[in-house]
Amino acid sequence: MGSLTLEAYAKVNLGLAVAARRADGYHDIDTIFQTVSLSDTIHIESRGEVTTLSVTGLEVPAGRGNLAHRAAEALIARTACSPVALTLEKRIPVAAGLGGGSSDAAAVLNGMNMLFGLGLRPEELERIALGLGSDVPFLVRGGTARGRGRGDVLTRLPDLTGVALVLVTPRVSVTAAQGYALAKIGLTESATLIRLSCSAIQEGGVGLMESPLRNDLEAGVVSCCPDVARARAALAEAGARGVVMSGSGPTVLTLTRNEEEARQVASRVDGRGLQVHVVRPTATGSSVTRRDAG
Repeated sequence: MGSLTLEAYAKVNLGLAVAARRADGYHDIDTIFQTVSLSDTIHIESRGEVTTLSVTGLEVPAGRGNLAHRAAEALIARTACSPVALTLEKRIPVAAGLGGGSSDAAAVLNGMNMLFGLGLRPEELERIALGLGSDVPFLVRGGTARGRGRGDVLTRLPDLTGVALVLVTPRVSVTAAQGYALAKIGLTESATLIRLSCSAIQEGGVGLMESPLRNDLEAGVVSCCPDVARARAALAEAGARGVVMSGSGPTVLTLTRNEEEARQVASRVDGRGLQVHVVRPTATGSSVTRRDAG
């Protein structure tokens, strides 16, 4: 069957409203998901008796401790396709609110679907993806979408264009469980702001820059993680129009009108012990960069 190499793109949340905990233990959310050009590279090869995963770059678990490995096993269980050898080059900051592990898992589902000619529709892959994590269904397709429910009730939005983003990640980790445990959930205007932001995207990406973005998890994370407040302040001092935390953090982001403006903002933040990335929106969650026949 040969092999495939894919880029698995990070996601950001352009606002996040969080409601009370549900009976199943999850929270209902309302968010705008956006994939961006910061990526991991995943190589998928059809070979071997069992599925394996090796990792280079940033330190994350290999083998079954990694969501990408579990994604491969879930698809094999669903379709009885062959085991694969996975190689992951990890660049997306870990536990940073950027969905790196979820993106890797979604890319594995997409890649194996193509490699083995399984013919599974995106909706079928998204059902498998939900068993792996709340962000994974969105990342099967990526692009721009409003996510409700656990984040799996998706409404596609027009591709976000005409903007660039600056991501600033403190060198600390915050898990989703920690972010939600710290959440100060109450009556907020966040859901209204999400609707306004959706309208701004539909009218053109630059309009989103004028929409106030809010994340209901942010106050709780900032209260126990001063580095997030420091990252926010660094962006504000660099001239950012508005700053919001992505997901459960600690990454914070701002929108700019173009990549040149983004690089100017990033240059003012660089050198403060923070990880800084200038990225652009992508229209997909992953893309194939190489395919070799077996």
